[in-house]
Amino acid sequence: MSLPLSGKVALVTGAARGIGRAIALRLALDAASRGGAHLLLSDLHSEDLRNVSEEIQAMGSQAMIMAGDLSDPAFPARLGMTAQEKLGGLDAVASNAGLRPHGPLLTYTVEEWDRNFAVHTRAPWLLAQACHPMLKESKGAFIITASVSGEHPTPPGGAYSSSKAAALMLARQLAVEWGPDGIRVNTVSPGMTLTPMTKAAYTQPGVMEQREARIPLRRVGQPEDIANAAVFLMGSDAMYITGADLVVDGGLTSTLMAYNPGWKR
Repeated sequence: MSLPLSGKVALVTGAARGIGRAIALRLALDAASRGGAHLLLSDLHSEDLRNVSEEIQAMGSQAMIMAGDLSDPAFPARLGMTAQEKLGGLDAVASNAGLRPHGPLLTYTVEEWDRNFAVHTRAPWLLAQACHPMLKESKGAFIITASVSGEHPTPPGGAYSSSKAAALMLARQLAVEWGPDGIRVNTVSPGMTLTPMTKAAYTQPGVMEQREARIPLRRVGQPEDIANAAVFLMGSDAMYITGADLVVDGGLTSTLMAYNPGWKR
């Protein structure tokens, strides 16, 4: 049975942990005063996904879960079909699922390369295709979680930077092609952010302190920092924004010249 399009009706991938979880919770929080949100949440981690669903329902929203692997080219279409059949449509999509960077290109395998592009670039494209009719009807928004690594090579990230760069261009291309349909397509690019996927790096002695020292705001980002930006781009306050990349990095990518020898900060 379909649910009516009331409040925010959204699909979030990679919703079990980190940034995706924070996006889902922020959507539910924002919709709490207007009847709640209707969310479809997807991730590989089914147990964590159920926990997020329970949190959202406790906030007065409805959350369906659908576990699956977005590297499977058939899965995005199943998500779109479920959104249509169970939610009756979509106001917004957050294509957020991602992989952790691992290893230099010299030792990368074809399988690792292909999986990065499958999850970071092909999956958002296929998900956008599957959700296009619903977003056209609602004049909705499609958001991709990209990365500052898509603009700046980040060793030893292997194919991570390349696949995120492709995701940035994918969003711009979709924005141009789908603007006449009333669909807005944007990206949010996190900088250094503490999530379950990146936590291992921050457990190394001194890493947190060294990274905080490089960031002008002097702190590493939290998932909620990225979620705030993503939900803004999904909402009515961003109705005239499309084809944009919102960088959420505490000023990190503006610091190149500040680290020249002899520069006093």
